[in-house]
Amino acid sequence: MRAELNSFIDLKTGKPLQIRATKECGGRVISGMLYNSHSRYPIIRGIPRFVERTLYAYGKQSSPEKRTADSFGHKWNEKRHAFFGERQWDARNLREQFMAMLGCRSITELNRTLRMSQCTLNAGCGVAWSEYLFNLNPAAQRHCIDISLAVEAAYKKTRHMPNVMISQASIFSLPYRDASFDLIYSLGVLHHTKSAPEAFQILAKKLKPNGLLGVYIYNIKPFLRELTDQAIREITTRMSYQRCRKFSQGMTKLGKSLAAIKQPLLITKDIPLLGISKGRYPLQQFIYNYFLKCWYSSGQDEAYADLVNQDWYHPAYATHHTKEEIRAWFRQAGIPKVTCLQPKGWEHSGYFVSGRKRG
Repeated sequence: MRAELNSFIDLKTGKPLQIRATKECGGRVISGMLYNSHSRYPIIRGIPRFVERTLYAYGKQSSPEKRTADSFGHKWNEKRHAFFGERQWDARNLREQFMAMLGCRSITELNRTLRMSQCTLNAGCGVAWSEYLFNLNPAAQRHCIDISLAVEAAYKKTRHMPNVMISQASIFSLPYRDASFDLIYSLGVLHHTKSAPEAFQILAKKLKPNGLLGVYIYNIKPFLRELTDQAIREITTRMSYQRCRKFSQGMTKLGKSLAAIKQPLLITKDIPLLGISKGRYPLQQFIYNYFLKCWYSSGQDEAYADLVNQDWYHPAYATHHTKEEIRAWFRQAGIPKVTCLQPKGWEHSGYFVSGRKRG
């Protein structure tokens, strides 16, 4: 961590924390601690740790929260993500997601939003791809937290960036004062917590007046897809990461086999109970949308598809929400006007929702 980016507070008292370094390199504290008269928080491999010691390393995790963290720690440290965002498909897809989450309908609007932001928080950062892909204002402080060991990969990807701070912390115990950030975003994370509504309100408290908050949240799936997901996840969430990975690879193979069938499926009449609308569907898309998560894209490699399916089947927490629920979270947080976007292809996945807090 860089000492000049220290804006942390004690989780117990809310008082500021000082830095004591035991090893430094290139202006960064590699090991040491953040402390005051009440508390100590270690800095390990350049990363401040505000979580339980059991989350510093992989191992048998008992609680759903720890199992979820373990799952994402494995996922983001997979070899496939070593160059995440550097491939053309990755960069295009991630730009689309980031723009939708922040309510930006053009690159110009995204650039303006990021250049105006002086202090940002990426809540559930994964490998912090938004920082190394969209660091458009080097003068801005960009804080990134994740409860999982994804922070190890995020630190490696951003350690050359002097305005980025990676920390291991839970959304439910954030080491920042209220009203600290003018931009907060959380893409695909809140539904993987023990309470998405509570996590949202905690983030909103850290937002300054007139600050922008953007999230991506899973939506509720069509009737049979919901039933299938619940039944399969009853089994897969109890598997080891490695065993579920093999299952997810099977789902990718299934999706690829279905995608190879080029004859479209014709549905001549709506089936409202199942959420199915009449029309022509590629077979893989129809099965994926309405019956079974078997994600596959011909524009992407199979290793990435495996991780997309793993992301769905393995984490212990994964809740689904309606648009009305999410809008209510924003209203409760003092954000009455929101932008809700679903780019093409995301209609059966989730909602990108953003809004500015009252001034």
